[in-house]
Amino acid sequence: MENKKPGTIIAIGGGFDNGPDRVDLARRVMSLTGKEEPNYLFIPTSAYDSFDDSHVAFYSKMGCITDVLFLTHAYMTEEIAAEKIRSADIIHVPGGNLKFLMRYWNKFHLAKYVREAYEAGKVLFGGSTGSMCWFREGYDDCGPENSFMFVEATGLIPYGNCPHYEGVKWQSFNDVAPTRGISSIACENETAICYIDGKWSVMVSSARPDGRVWFFDAEDNYKRYDLTQHPEILEKL
Repeated sequence: MENKKPGTIIAIGGGFDNGPDRVDLARRVMSLTGKEEPNYLFIPTSAYDSFDDSHVAFYSKMGCITDVLFLTHAYMTEEIAAEKIRSADIIHVPGGNLKFLMRYWNKFHLAKYVREAYEAGKVLFGGSTGSMCWFREGYDDCGPENSFMFVEATGLIPYGNCPHYEGVKWQSFNDVAPTRGISSIACENETAICYIDGKWSVMVSSARPDGRVWFFDAEDNYKRYDLTQHPEILEKL
């Protein structure tokens, strides 16, 4: 990543939401804050602010002080959104619709505030849309009639991103990645690409130990590398 910074991002292709893997992920996320009772903020914009309290209840049970940011509610202002983000130690974004998410994030200038959070060392994480939102752009099926499209995101990670990459329909990313002019990272379900303490790493769930994370290298004619087998490439990102 350009200009190494102290922030933490865990970008999940999908999964890590059941059983011991969910617990292990939560413990890791919480430990990265360095606090016993970190402030956890859930931002469900990608799910149209349809609130499933299972995430909040889970992190509350794990020992977090929890809050939710509903950007679509009539009372919302940029000042309220900024204050909630600044108060958080952990920012969690779930899956959903990236185009819808960025519509409201742009309305309230959230890219500015999540970048501040990142630069302040907060932990940002999520799966699917909650992964793509941290990248320069995401490849999501949020176009007309569920067609795929690229959506410009916050740019904290200067690459493109494709989640659920082992899925048949998501394999269309292979054809379009070389047209984007930038390198991209594609994560299968039950895997994640992580940026922690200025270093890149791959996380693979015990539920799917053969899961892989792929890098499409724009500097090598978009050759596709399996990052689980080529850790040396992680050192060059």
